[in-house]
Amino acid sequence: MTKSTVKNTLFGIGATAVTIALGYFGVQYIGKNNMFTIAAAVGGAGAISYVLQKPKEQPVSTQLEPELSKTKKRSKKV
Repeated sequence: MTKSTVKNTLFGIGATAVTIALGYFGVQYIGKNNMFTIAAAVGGAGAISYVLQKPKEQPVSTQLEPELSKTKKRSKKV
């Protein structure tokens, strides 16, 4: 493992622990329904920011396929 991988892993674990603690104490102080409202608002804001920051698709190249030569005709089977 590289140093940055360990650093990111520890940061992620710490951030998760802080988030759980904030959720627990938030419910204790402001109530369950208010916390659901806050969670829905944060989730909605995250979804909106994801959609707005998503890179636009590049236009598809429209190269024409070469046409079959009109002089080449298929032979009919009898």
